[in-house]
Amino acid sequence: MAQLSRVSWFLLWLGLAVTAGWQGHLFGMPEGEAREWLIAWSGAFMGVAAMLVAVGVATHARELADAVRAMGRPLRWSLALLAVAGMLQAGAVAPRTHRIYYDETIYLAIGQNLAHLGRAQSCHSGGVEHGMLRCDQWEYNKQPNGFPFLVGLVYRLFGDSEEAVFYLNNGLMGLSVLVTALLTRLIGWGWLAGGCAGLVFLWIPQNAHWFNTTAAEPSAALFGALTVLVGLWYRRQGSVATLTLLTALAAWAVQFRPESLLLLPLTLLIVWGGVVRTPRILFLHLLLFWLLTLPVWLHLELFRQHPWGSAGEPFALRYFFANLADNGLHYINNKEFPAAYALLALAGLLVPGAGRRERGVMGLWFLLFWGVFLFFYAGGYHYGADMRYSLLSHVPLAVLAGVGAAWLADRIGGAVVVTLLVCLHLPFLPLVRATTSEAWAARADHRYAMRMAAALPPESLVLTHNPNMFQVWGVHAAQMSLAQASPEYVERVLFPRYGGGVYLHYNFWCNIPDPGQNLFCRHALDRYDHEVVLEYREKEYRYALYRLQMKSAP
Repeated sequence: MAQLSRVSWFLLWLGLAVTAGWQGHLFGMPEGEAREWLIAWSGAFMGVAAMLVAVGVATHARELADAVRAMGRPLRWSLALLAVAGMLQAGAVAPRTHRIYYDETIYLAIGQNLAHLGRAQSCHSGGVEHGMLRCDQWEYNKQPNGFPFLVGLVYRLFGDSEEAVFYLNNGLMGLSVLVTALLTRLIGWGWLAGGCAGLVFLWIPQNAHWFNTTAAEPSAALFGALTVLVGLWYRRQGSVATLTLLTALAAWAVQFRPESLLLLPLTLLIVWGGVVRTPRILFLHLLLFWLLTLPVWLHLELFRQHPWGSAGEPFALRYFFANLADNGLHYINNKEFPAAYALLALAGLLVPGAGRRERGVMGLWFLLFWGVFLFFYAGGYHYGADMRYSLLSHVPLAVLAGVGAAWLADRIGGAVVVTLLVCLHLPFLPLVRATTSEAWAARADHRYAMRMAAALPPESLVLTHNPNMFQVWGVHAAQMSLAQASPEYVERVLFPRYGGGVYLHYNFWCNIPDPGQNLFCRHALDRYDHEVVLEYREKEYRYALYRLQMKSAP
């Protein structure tokens, strides 16, 4: 046995040395090679993590089935209805639209590339030919890839469909409501607290809005909640199989948004002092996590100096007070968020009773994912469409609000508390149903582009600032900038290849006061003969589809 122990330790140290050497090799590659490596391999690493999660769930199938049976039929039906209500709130009450342009269409396109080509890339020139995506020019864009990988799974199962991803996020809303209720029960409070927590999460207006988009934040919030849920479950029963499931799930969950990495210290805090104390086992799982997340660390190394659209420092202490006023008042001004939920959450954190340590973890979870944006130049919830950042703090807040509601129910009755929650939600229904004015011009661009795509003849190509959305719709598209940067490629490759014609999409970026983007539109129209095929107007913006022709030689 002692000999076996020495061998196992030797193998662990060998694995550590090999992984460290591999990471050193990756970090030493030139930037172009590193980007290409990430394009080629980051999807495979997430695939391994997802497969381990699936195996882990299957391993616990009997245990999960026993837990569901132990609930009893009335409780099972109640939880199922709560999840269905979440899906309906997002999918049938909130308007179905994109709210962050054009990031959502880029996520969809990367998912399409992962599904067809196994590559985590945004395609600059290409389209679907004979049922498969062809990409001639590409870019490493909009990482991390947790959500695009999920989109790629949907596309593999159901085909390339923007609508399918809306349904995906609707389904994630129902699952998030259910996970919120289970988390509340797992920290030591009853099913009344869990039901109230689920209702609070369900009725936060911004949840309904963003879970009916194709944005990445809904899945980031859910996978963070699943990681915490499995962490608390592991702490209770302490099996190695559960620890492996937690490790694989955390390795996937940290890849949905950059700040998702904050799940790592939170998860370590949750499992600290768990049942499995064998150093070798813990060491092995930390090594597995490190190995599965190698693309994350390489990505961070590549982009540590990235400005993220900022004219100065993207993260700095000088943004703190302005963002604090914005993001702090958000929870108590009773405009976009019911202030009563914040008061219930504060009560849930402070009241005596079960799960004091776990409630402290919920409070820390909220502070981490609320506080990280206070130092970001675009971290204010009212900066553009950055209200989506608030979603990452909603699960812990709803859990604590559920505890506060249960504590209040002990004094005034459960039926009264549920009735009060319903009454608190009713004034916010007009907001839930509102499209809101943010990104109206880009939203119109997307709407009219869908009509243009439907009117195009077969085997045609569109030059546009946003080829991703046309490619997801099954239309060949390329970056409009190619007409200026690579005119030979456009004239010797694209014009002869596409017998249906080459078209120009006069879009959102041709209208806004941005000389650099406007130049691409003017240059292409000046270089080629053109005629208007379709034209639309929205307020002062003009959207058009031109057919381009090579100019005749003089």
